[in-house]
Amino acid sequence: MVNLLITKNNKARNFVIWLLLTAICLPLAGCWDQRELQDRQMVLAAAIDVAEGDGKEQEQFVQPHGGKVFRLSVQMLDIEPQQGEQQRGAKISTFVISGTGRLFSEIERDMLGQLGKPMNWEHIQAIVISQAAIEAGGIGQIMDWFVRDIEMRWRIRVYVTTGEAKPIIEYQPPNGEPNGLFLAGIGRNYLKNPHIAGADTELGFLVIRMDNKVAAPFPTIQLVGDVLKVGGTALIMKGELAGYVDEYDSLGAKLITGLEKSAIITTACTEHPDRIYAFELFRHDTRLTPHVSGDNIYYTLDIAMYGNIGEMEGCPEPHNHQVRDPQYVRKLELQFAEEVKKAVYHSYKRHQALRADALRMGKKMQIRYPKKWAEIKDRWHDEIFPFIPLVVSVNVTIHQLGEHK
Repeated sequence: MVNLLITKNNKARNFVIWLLLTAICLPLAGCWDQRELQDRQMVLAAAIDVAEGDGKEQEQFVQPHGGKVFRLSVQMLDIEPQQGEQQRGAKISTFVISGTGRLFSEIERDMLGQLGKPMNWEHIQAIVISQAAIEAGGIGQIMDWFVRDIEMRWRIRVYVTTGEAKPIIEYQPPNGEPNGLFLAGIGRNYLKNPHIAGADTELGFLVIRMDNKVAAPFPTIQLVGDVLKVGGTALIMKGELAGYVDEYDSLGAKLITGLEKSAIITTACTEHPDRIYAFELFRHDTRLTPHVSGDNIYYTLDIAMYGNIGEMEGCPEPHNHQVRDPQYVRKLELQFAEEVKKAVYHSYKRHQALRADALRMGKKMQIRYPKKWAEIKDRWHDEIFPFIPLVVSVNVTIHQLGEHK
């Protein structure tokens, strides 16, 4: 009798447990609010330009306050399921639409009048901003709007162009992939290309720099004919364009900050100046250190580089230099070290001339000398940074020559 009661109790308990599990799973079952991919249009890239032409041409909605200032263009990803034998596949296409206005939130809502499906920003990959839009006073407004919107991700690649931004997101990549994905992929090549600004050039990092009132480095992108290329840096300071740093100075900046993961340093043969040798960097140890002596401030930069001879243009015979001669290898190491110094000093002087510390030197001072930083931080960019001496020491070690005949 007792065993029968226990069995009944166990059955009742198991029934209650299963009932509770079923009740818990009911809210999780199904996709009652799902929206299929083909019913959505996802933004892959955005371009910010100034509105041009007379007001009537730009009038797309009644704007009670202010005039048309900006043109927002977006590249949309459109997915259509295939029919018949290819039901498992999908046809992917892209197109670009534009709107003009003063506030981006208004422009975005108005552009829905050009679409047959909702616009979604969760997968946006890149933003391209024209110099004209920055000079119109829009960089703070642009960055603020993208950060405020909950659909935007902080890892969006942001570029600046001296020309018009819209043609860049209309560009058809040679590999056929959607343009937004292509633009995001270029930015990730900073690991191998020292001419492309580093990892801290995504939306979130740039906004943090701007909020902290320090120089923000925006990678520059240019479309010339049918060639699209990223290289060099635009420095934004206090919400304005301080100026541009070319590809050579972008390399120097990465050497100073230690952000380069790989680089090619070239030097000419001393006996045959028309023949070039290339040093391929594999790893480095870079240390930028501030020093304070009374009222005097200076920095030391110590760089130790390790790598191989990546390429050599053969010198005409006869010649006295042999790559297997340790003394000649040491001579090459000293030459490459001098080339690194030249790149560093050239870039440093350019940043000083622009009065834009995108090299994080102020941050180094704040960490090492917090009291001194509190005294000078308000005068850093305009009165102190442009005149600080930098003492550079470079040591290059060549491990392999890679000789081939």
